[in-house]
Amino acid sequence: MKLTFTDAAKARLEKFATPDKKIVLDFDDGVGPFSKEANCTLALSFNLLFVPKNTDLSEFGATIDSNLGTVYAKPYSTDQMDEEMTIDVNQKYLRYSLSGRNGVLDSALGIKNID
Repeated sequence: MKLTFTDAAKARLEKFATPDKKIVLDFDDGVGPFSKEANCTLALSFNLLFVPKNTDLSEFGATIDSNLGTVYAKPYSTDQMDEEMTIDVNQKYLRYSLSGRNGVLDSALGIKNID
């Protein structure tokens, strides 16, 4: 599996991808330390998190190669994704999206820098 950040998204997000951080693509399903409550609609919801390097990511056993570094995810969340995924940003509205060859998976990808 591969995740590509577009040039526009990478330029805006690489300030968070520092050597003291790990990147997590969290499926917001109410499970895990970062998911406060599950999304009650049929829509899928993901958050891109930049967490301290020493954060316990034992629930995030899947790794995804990306052009911004290794991205950790819940193993079952990758079932929702295509083999090649893209994170892009709408420059006008600063809205991030997660999409694959089969379409947009999350049109309002949350971005969180956790200290």
